Amino acid sequence: MSINIFLSDKLPKERNKLLTVISFNKKIDYANNILSAGVPSINGKNLYEIWEVKDKVDRSIYSNINISKNKYCLFGSTIIDNKGSYEEIRLEIQEKYLDFFKISNENGMRIVKIWHYLPELLKVYPDKKTNYSLLCESREEIYKNFYKNSDYPAATVIGIEGNKILIYFLAASCETYEVVENQRQVSSYNYPQNIFSEKPMFSRAVSFSFKDNIQKKIMISGTASIKGYESVHKSDVAKQLDEALKNYKTFAKLESNPSNICRVYLTKYQTENLSMVAKKLENFFGTSQYILLQGDICRSELLIEIEGISNA
Repeated sequence: MSINIFLSDKLPKERNKLLTVISFNKKIDYANNILSAGVPSINGKNLYEIWEVKDKVDRSIYSNINISKNKYCLFGSTIIDNKGSYEEIRLEIQEKYLDFFKISNENGMRIVKIWHYLPELLKVYPDKKTNYSLLCESREEIYKNFYKNSDYPAATVIGIEGNKILIYFLAASCETYEVVENQRQVSSYNYPQNIFSEKPMFSRAVSFSFKDNIQKKIMISGTASIKGYESVHKSDVAKQLDEALKNYKTFAKLESNPSNICRVYLTKYQTENLSMVAKKLENFFGTSQYILLQGDICRSELLIEIEGISNA
């Protein structure tokens, strides 16, 4: 079993072996088995991210979670209205997390990565908490029930516009599962409290293989211009991109590796640097292995972030 993830400007005619198709625009929606992620492409590339497997995919809905699965992997997504108090939304996210684990466990699978797209990610509440705090609090409380060690899934958290929250995950029937940290960075769950009062509980990357297949995949969490635990090169997007690329290279082999697919998120305040960023990414990844998207990062001083999927 394997999963082939690639970018294309066209949808495949045959879709019964597609685990998911993700489109990139401002809308959050799930229709015709296509998930719109709420993050628009900003460099003129109208691409789909296509997740293709080798056998037929079954689709279902459980507790407002759209599920597509085969014998070896499962993709689930849910859309939450961003309405209610801080506490009400926190509890709703926790309920969905519990559902993710229930679905994965019942299918004999393990969650390898979770993606989160939240409106007003850095909105500050009267108690100085943010919507990123809300997510971290939700996740930390749930993870205490499921992880005794720090073998958390990989994760991405991006700020978006609009009034809906999107969360989705990939679970796999794992022959191997290994968390991979970055020696250039302090593990997120060990950040000092002056960085985040809540623990961002995720692994920098997760390397895994499906049962009956020796080829390992690596799911790389969002990585930005952070060295140790501190943001570096504040307000300089070019240097921040270089730093983020150094971090990314610790996980993925990039030379002659068409399996490496990246999403790069640039904050809306950096549109004047778009051509410079795109040129640097073209030189680094090639033309068909990345998509440049608009999204906000978990620290206000960070301007760009990279996440990816690759053969390990």
